[in-house]
Amino acid sequence: MMIDVRQLKKLFLWMLLIAGCMTGMAQQRVKISGCVTDFDGKPVSHCAVMLMDKHFHAVDSASTDSAGYYCIANVKPGRYMALTAVRWDEYVRFSKLPEQDRRLEFWAWNIMADKDLTINPRYHRLELYGTTAFCPTGTNALMVYTRPMSATEAMKYDEKLYRDNNNGVIDYSVKLEDFKVQAFVDGQEVKILSIQNMTEQYGNQKMGAFLMMLDYKVCNDDTDVHQIRITAENTKHHEKGENLCNFQSADYK
Repeated sequence: MMIDVRQLKKLFLWMLLIAGCMTGMAQQRVKISGCVTDFDGKPVSHCAVMLMDKHFHAVDSASTDSAGYYCIANVKPGRYMALTAVRWDEYVRFSKLPEQDRRLEFWAWNIMADKDLTINPRYHRLELYGTTAFCPTGTNALMVYTRPMSATEAMKYDEKLYRDNNNGVIDYSVKLEDFKVQAFVDGQEVKILSIQNMTEQYGNQKMGAFLMMLDYKVCNDDTDVHQIRITAENTKHHEKGENLCNFQSADYK
């Protein structure tokens, strides 16, 4: 039986090509991992960490171990709306724990999963929701919008009131005079130049929120993506909260 060397070479090259493609496909996944703690640095075990798409659907998730560590492996690269962390038996609306032991959620917004990421959620009883960073067109100012929600205030509304909205207004946000806040960009604390009260309204519900201007120029530097971290306290009820938000400059031509 004659062996066609040329055919063997072609077969070998074809197998190498297939192997390379399979390796490339295997590499087209990223990992999101970290450690969930409270504000005293204690790990939070049995905490659900979920990666959310634009429809608020959890597309990937993991649970923390006894040391608070989690790992969401094999994440499809792309941009995701948020990553959230919550321990369900502590969550305000569902928990049967004593009121002082109930918590809200941690949120990280605008997740850019184009490489392996480390996100270390830290949460307590103040939830910073809907955080968005933007640079007003034609300016170099960095603006951050966030809506803080208080666990203590949330527990004033029972489930029926929450569901039926009988009184027309449900607002468990924080007053400006009780809102102690810090801002960090890429790990460095930055000055908050101004902070304004806002009202977020949907249907007949109203929630208090804040718009902050940070002393940081982001639009003309060489860094494409900035990580913004907002850490806050509701001094009225001694509640703390933190979140993350990724900001990317517009790529204008």
